[in-house]
Amino acid sequence: MTNKGVEFILTYASNPSNKLSYSISGNISSYRNRIDDLPEEVKYTYGGNGLDDNILGRPLNSFYGFIADGLFKTQEEVDNSPEQQGKGLGRIRYKDLDNDGRITWEHDRTWLGVSDPDFMYGVNVTAKYGNFDFSMFWQGLAGNTVRNDWKTYSDFWNVWTQSGFNHPTRLLGAWSPSNPDSDIPALSLINPNDERRVSTYFMESGSYLKLRQIELGYTLPVPIISKIGMKECRIYANAQNIVNIKKWWGRDKYTGIDPENPTKDAEYSSPYVRPQMFITGVRVSF
Repeated sequence: MTNKGVEFILTYASNPSNKLSYSISGNISSYRNRIDDLPEEVKYTYGGNGLDDNILGRPLNSFYGFIADGLFKTQEEVDNSPEQQGKGLGRIRYKDLDNDGRITWEHDRTWLGVSDPDFMYGVNVTAKYGNFDFSMFWQGLAGNTVRNDWKTYSDFWNVWTQSGFNHPTRLLGAWSPSNPDSDIPALSLINPNDERRVSTYFMESGSYLKLRQIELGYTLPVPIISKIGMKECRIYANAQNIVNIKKWWGRDKYTGIDPENPTKDAEYSSPYVRPQMFITGVRVSF
């Protein structure tokens, strides 16, 4: 593999002797990855159709699959479309890339996107005014594609979502004869159309911006705490992961919960999010 990257960091700090002092630090980084060579016996393990379309020359974290071309909304569309096992009203329609009149595993998949971001960035702010201190840290990334596995719960109700799970209200907007303009497949207890396959239906923007933490503190004056034998006493409140901004517009908007954790962490568990945390404390030294 070939990996190339660059990172820039810029910091500005005010005079620390001022009553109000502060610093702002920002960083932005980017990297590119390319697969240069693989043994023949594992070449298609990393993506490709096993015939003539492999990952060589592409990033390692590339997605390979079918292009979803909307839903079948009329019987005429079903009848006049390429041969596709399990097709029907309200089912996902896939593009026939080689125009042979059939949707096949070998010839109708292509490269769909890369999970590596175009760039990552962060901003860290600290400030102090008298006995008060403040800090916050923002972090984000942009330009990547993720597979939103949450859609297996929010958009489908069939045997391969496993039993025992509740579903988001998004499922209530599924296609039906009375809701023909929906882009969510019709409800079904079976999956003859193999709609869990890797396709652009699950590919969405992984860009996000998060407020990782924010903290406010107050240090009690020394003349007061020294009377009870203390050298320092600081009271603080801290909050983590309280702002999560994701792409909410466009065809690749993220429809799940958290683009930072879009995939399942185990066979029978759903995507999870970083928890919000609220902490208060007192730090004392004698």
